[in-house]
Formats: sequence, C-alpha cells, structure tokens
Amino acid sequence: MRVLVIAALFALPVPLFGCGSSEPTEAEEDARLDEAYDRASDDVSSESYEDVGDTSLCTDDCSGHDAGFEWAKENGVTDPADCGGESQSFQEGCEAYGEAIDEEASAYGEEGEDE
Repeated sequence: MRVLVIAALFALPVPLFGCGSSEPTEAEEDARLDEAYDRASDDVSSESYEDVGDTSLCTDDCSGHDAGFEWAKENGVTDPADCGGESQSFQEGCEAYGEAIDEEASAYGEEGEDE
C-alpha cells in the first residue's frame, strides 16, 4: 500500500518556481489576437468608408468605395489582401475596411502586451 501512495505522490504535477517562462504560449497568443480582431470588428462595424477612408480617392461620390467597405464588413474581411473586384473604387473601399480592422486590432494587441 505504501508503494502506491508514494508512487501517486510522484505522479502529481509540481509547480517549478523560477523555471517557467513569462512568454505567452502560441495558443494564448492566438487567443489574444482573435480577441483583438473581434474587438476591432465591433468598433469598425459602426463606421463607414467616409469615417476611415481617403475620400479624396472618390470621384463624384463615394458609392463605389462605400459598396466595397460594406461588402468587406458583411464578409468579415480582416486582411486588405483578401479584397478584389472589377472596380478600383470597390477594391479601395474593401481595403480601407481591412486596414481599419488591422489598425484597431494592432492597438488592442499593444494594450495586451502591457499586461
């Protein structure tokens, strides 16, 4: 019986003080990044192209840019490289959304690094 008890004690996880790393694991980093992009998407979801984009790129109005921006919003674009389309203004609007998400997520990511 004593052998079992002693063996069971050695099987218990023992924290090693001073040997751990303060660096986040890959899973923790992925979770923090996902949260930053979720928060950024929430923030940018109430914005329009005119709020975040370069309106000097618009010709008569910004309807093409607005369409690309709204399409990106509806399709969850987070990377400007994921944008395409036949119209340059549509693509620029889509890219503006992806860039806004990237900027917001980066700001949230930098906040998390201070913790």
